[in-house]
Amino acid sequence: MTLPLYKAVADRPPSREVTGHAGLWFDKFCNQWRHEKSTWTMKSRDEHNPKLQWIKTLTTGKVGAAPHLQETALRLAALVESRKGHVEVFTTTSRFVTGLGRSHPIENGFAWHPTLGTPYVPGSSVKGLVRSWAKLEADPRPDKQLRERLLGTPDKAGSLCFLDAIPIAPVQLEADVMTPHYAGWSVDDPPGDWRSPTPIPFLTTAADTPFLFGVTPVRDISDADLRAVQEWLRAALAWGGAGSKTAIGYGRFESNERETTSLTDRIRKRKEARETLMQAERTARERAERLAALSPTEREIEELLNTRRDRNVPEITAIIQAVKSGRWTGDAKIEAARCLKDRMTRAKKWKETSRKKQPAKDRDYQDTLTVIRWLRGEAS
Repeated sequence: MTLPLYKAVADRPPSREVTGHAGLWFDKFCNQWRHEKSTWTMKSRDEHNPKLQWIKTLTTGKVGAAPHLQETALRLAALVESRKGHVEVFTTTSRFVTGLGRSHPIENGFAWHPTLGTPYVPGSSVKGLVRSWAKLEADPRPDKQLRERLLGTPDKAGSLCFLDAIPIAPVQLEADVMTPHYAGWSVDDPPGDWRSPTPIPFLTTAADTPFLFGVTPVRDISDADLRAVQEWLRAALAWGGAGSKTAIGYGRFESNERETTSLTDRIRKRKEARETLMQAERTARERAERLAALSPTEREIEELLNTRRDRNVPEITAIIQAVKSGRWTGDAKIEAARCLKDRMTRAKKWKETSRKKQPAKDRDYQDTLTVIRWLRGEAS
């Protein structure tokens, strides 16, 4: 049977890759068409429901790549925190559906994040939800001036930016169905309960799916104002719901304190790791600059100290041992002796005289005498 697809595709119908973009698959590769009476259709016939079959291609496994979702969530949360905003994880307590009004061959569309390939809640929808709750349901009810200052008006932007709410882990999708009884009626054939329902399948997000919501100031606001918006958001998601079909219980969310805490902890650890790395890079850069300003012998001494096996051996002792072993000769040995004198002086170990009863047992004094001989060009 011929399909309305390019021949190369029709001959080898593609299958959905688990790691692929589920939104592109859903929107672009619907292959449940059949040719009937000179037209293409997806109407059910016998027991076969082509629309439901297409939806089920997305319900056999979770959508979204875990590493991409986690990285996006971390970056989003870090951005909000850097702007002194509010970030919180909410988990669906019922099925959630968004984008039903989008055009699609199965009659009901679905809103997909353009890059993550998962369901999401656009920031504009989150803001609209919060605005409606603050205006109609919040207790205590904020005055109009406060609402407009924080959430804006059609002519002026508010003080807050609502970011897209995204899932923080791969998402399980499920097939659902609506059964309107009153489709196809006319004046001569009015609607009534005696009509047979018309099952229409649609795609939903399963309950217990965590989403990250972020609100960030675009201009200075008080902590009290930000807390008020946080409470509006929590109440609106719990009681009003987000997405479509909220009137019958879809799209309810509750705050997930455990996931929120876990996310903020990961942000803190990542920040600490980044600061540690930056400090290490600064230290390495400073050392390289310092070594570049040294003479060849001084650089050799630094290399000797950094690569010595036994870190318990004092630096001065390690250098003296290296000179005695014959590592440097001639002028290089004299320069190494000068470096030793400088280090011993800074460490207050340069002693040209000894007050001990047995000077032979005065380690600093004996080391000083040895270095003096090297400075004179004498052998050890």
